[in-house]
Amino acid sequence: MGDITAFERIMGASDIFPINYLSRGATAARSICKVQVYREGHIPSGAGSGFLVAPNLLLTNNHVIRSRKSAARSSAIFRYEMNEEFKLDRGIAFSLTDEIFFTSPSNELDFSFVSVEEDTKEQVALSDFGFLKLLPQSGKAVNGEPVSVIHHPNGGLKSLSLRNSKIMSVKDHFITYSSDTLPGSSGAPVLNDQWLPVALHHRSVAHPSQRNRWIANRGIRISAILDYLELHASKRDTDAVMILKLLGL
Repeated sequence: MGDITAFERIMGASDIFPINYLSRGATAARSICKVQVYREGHIPSGAGSGFLVAPNLLLTNNHVIRSRKSAARSSAIFRYEMNEEFKLDRGIAFSLTDEIFFTSPSNELDFSFVSVEEDTKEQVALSDFGFLKLLPQSGKAVNGEPVSVIHHPNGGLKSLSLRNSKIMSVKDHFITYSSDTLPGSSGAPVLNDQWLPVALHHRSVAHPSQRNRWIANRGIRISAILDYLELHASKRDTDAVMILKLLGL
């Protein structure tokens, strides 16, 4: 007789996951939105991604929302995506506000926390979309670990770069990874297999010697963002203090 244990085998690293991996991912995706930026006259001037991190609080990149003035004329659009029947879901827009705003320049940590209006004319509550909790502990991102990015590439429909991308390096304030992104992906969460944000996506990494070639994408570590926030809260920055309170830290 043949080897009766040979009917099934793990082919390298196991890709067997509990089915709730999908439902938990769908829940995480609800809090991720398209950030639409306008200039005076309500004329669209650019778009990125962002995600709720507490009730009425959004995290995105500084190069997406640079200032209070920019925040006050921008919006967060949720449910801008294709549904199970391949029909366009009706997006729900909430205005960003300048009530709370805290940022780091794009040549440093490149993030912005910004407040979001709670209600909309659509009679849908912002709380319906939940939020992704930010954890200050380091170690959520491990070299070689799979990650996923939920984003709005090219300012289009919500999309997913799923698990077949891996963390390539973890160094100082940043991680690099092999996920595919496009303009408009900036401000999206980089998520581990527990659907926890490990980084805030913000840019690609160019090849050191070959022009027009890129070797990775890069995100700012959540732990680095929270350390920066706590530093400024210790200096009595009122917005930083308020954000830490909203984050429960």
